Amino acid sequence: MKSINIKDVINYVEDNIEVFHKKRISSLDSLNLKQILKRKNPYFLKQNMS
Repeated sequence: MKSINIKDVINYVEDNIEVFHKKRISSLDSLNLKQILKRKNPYFLKQNMS
């Protein structure tokens, strides 16, 4: 197996980190509570009994 050059990894991350974060923020901006709740099983949701 070919060894990994750490400089190449650093360059790749520096070049792509902004795009990665923009996609994550965009995804969070478009989040909808109804969509989330559709994916979650209500029987697994824990109620807080304080």
